[in-house]
Amino acid sequence: QAEGRSSRGSVQGSPVRSSKTMAPKKAEKVAKAVKTAVSRKQKKIRTKVRFHRPKTLTKARDPKYPRRSVESRAKVDKYSIIQCPVTTESAMKKIEEINTLVF
Repeated sequence: QAEGRSSRGSVQGSPVRSSKTMAPKKAEKVAKAVKTAVSRKQKKIRTKVRFHRPKTLTKARDPKYPRRSVESRAKVDKYSIIQCPVTTESAMKKIEEINTLVF
């Protein structure tokens, strides 16, 4: 035997729980169980053919930082319109005669 240890592995002098101290508690638990009725889990009655996943909480986005460094500007501004005027026959006539661009 190695330095004060018993064959069970616990150090000598430490309190070991015996079956005699646990018996009253176990008896009370059994008595309580005997008094109550046996309850069985009821099966959920399904009324629909298809199973839909339950709708869970969806929170609004709250980003920590912007995903794009610079906001995108409007594609069509006053300069881009001038770059591409309408070039139909009637529009060309207005350009030539009245000196007016058509967009």
